[in-house]
Order: sequence, then C-alpha cells, then structure tokens
Amino acid sequence: MRILHLYRPRLPDLRAQAIQVVHTCHALASRGHEVTLLADCAPDFTGGPTEALASYGLDLPPRFLLKLAPTPWLPGAGLWFRANVRLWCARPGVVYARAKRYVRSIPARIPVVLEAHELDSALDRESGRPDAANRALEAAVYRRLAGLTTNCGATLECIRRDHPTLPPARVVWNATRADRAIAGTGGQGLGVVGSAKDYKGSRQVLAAAGVPVTLVGSTEPISGVRTLPPVAYGEVPALLAGFDALLLPLLPNLFGTALTNPLKLWDYLATDRPIVAPDLPTIREVVDTLCPGAVDLYDPLDLASVAPAVAAALARGRRTPVLRTWDQRAEEIEAFLQEVVG
Repeated sequence: MRILHLYRPRLPDLRAQAIQVVHTCHALASRGHEVTLLADCAPDFTGGPTEALASYGLDLPPRFLLKLAPTPWLPGAGLWFRANVRLWCARPGVVYARAKRYVRSIPARIPVVLEAHELDSALDRESGRPDAANRALEAAVYRRLAGLTTNCGATLECIRRDHPTLPPARVVWNATRADRAIAGTGGQGLGVVGSAKDYKGSRQVLAAAGVPVTLVGSTEPISGVRTLPPVAYGEVPALLAGFDALLLPLLPNLFGTALTNPLKLWDYLATDRPIVAPDLPTIREVVDTLCPGAVDLYDPLDLASVAPAVAAALARGRRTPVLRTWDQRAEEIEAFLQEVVG
C-alpha cells in the first residue's frame, strides 16, 4: 500500500505528537508499505532523515520515505510541503491524515482516512469561544473521508455526538516500543514523565500526592516538586524503572474525559511499576480491558483521593507489565485501510 501520512511534524521533537507519528510511520513501513512523511526541520537540526530517526532510536526502513523541509523558515517550508503533497498525489495511494486542515487540499480521487485526536468545536465551546467555524470544517472533512480512526473510544463518542453521520470508524489506541519494557529497580519515589500543562492538571494533582514527587519534562519550577528537564526519548524507560510508582495526572475536563490516550500510559504499563491514574473514561477503557484492578485510580473530581491512591500504589509492589507495540497499532491501521479503501 502507498500511504501519505499527512501531518507535518517538526523533527526531531520530543512532543507526543511527533513521537506517535514517527513511530506509526516507521511501523507501517516496516510492515512493507511505502510510507511518505513530510516534516518541517527543527531550526537547530543539521542532519537528514537517518539522523532524525536516530534521535528516536530508530533506523530508516527502505520503504519509509521521510522527507525534511530544506529550510526551517516556516513560509518556505509551507511552500515545499504543499508542492510535495501535490507531487505525491500524482500517483494512486491513500492519505492517512493526522490534521483536518490539510484534508481539503487532497484531490477527490485520492481516498483519505483521518486519525482524530480532538474535536475542536467542542474545545471551543468548553472555552467559551464561537464554534461555528470549526463545526463547519469538521462537517466538510468528515463528508470527504473514506474512513475515520480515533485514539480512543471516548473521542469517537464525542465526535458522534456532534456529527452523527460519519464514515466507517475504528478506535486505534496508541502504543509503545517493545524495547521499553525493562525491569524496575525502584528507590526514586513517585515519578511523573511529561509536561506540566495547565489543561492536564499536573500541578494540582502533584500537589495532592501526599509524598515527594519528581516530574521529568518540566522546564519551570513547581512548588514542592522536584523538576527535571525533558530527556531524550530513549532515556525514558530507565527513568521509569527507577521510580517506586508512576503517577498520571489528568483533570475531568474535555481533554481528560474524552480526547486523550496518553503515550505515557503505554510507557507506564510496559513497566512493572505500580501506577496511579485518574478514574476517567479515557483511562478506564484501557485499564479495564487490559489489566483490570492492576492500576490504583483516583477521583479527579476529588483530589483528596490522590494521596490514598498513591499510598496504595507504593504498598502494592511490582505489577505484571502490559505491552502494546507500535507494530500492533500499525497492523490495526493496515487492516482498517484495507477494509475501507481496498
């Protein structure tokens, strides 16, 4: 299958979107598909596709056509991106899009499957902004699609409430790498890996933990929390293994309730470390399916419940790892593409 992954990440990048897109493309190409990814180039990066993938600990499969913009200047990179999309569309293939805004630029003869991680119109309403423009874009894009995938079931339910008439749809969770499943050593207390963005509620949840916390991935000081700057993707497993328990902060807003399937959840599950996570539909659909009862849940509506959940996790000891790989994810995407576009 000839696939254009339509997203335009900036590489190399430690953010979850870039990690997910790169590993999904790599896994699809490793399964024998010709996968093209057009990416912006980080301003301080001087390498090529091989070096960009090496920053994630990946090789460059022969059928992975990773192309980096020749300039970090965004207007110039945009012209390069649009020209390369048109060039790709000159031959038959399928577009697997990760961004709605690019879908309408694809000719009608090319089938498009969208992977949705958000519903912008619903986020507009949550923030008190007008939602008409995003609702119109969503409706136009969904009518155009051959298929739709979402990162979790809650996202699909959210989309269906606003847009009942959808193309064939499938839930495809995120994943992690098989080599990230390493035995824990412990001794470093309670740990969190990821950003401290306000919509995730990291500061509130960490403050309620009841024990000292180490947050890896923050460049800002947080009162009462030991913060460490972001680390290379390949260094995360050893960090996770060193903690006695792992905490996943989320609030019961639209993002936490319906629009996330956190990469850190899959990295956490691949370890044998006890996990503390919010009792939210986005987390429950994974935990209840793969490891019921093995994760200590707190009530995100009552942050006084965080400390007891942390205490229970620290007393739990090792748990059985759960590993979902990018190859498994790619296999599910592959099957859905074959189902909807042949």
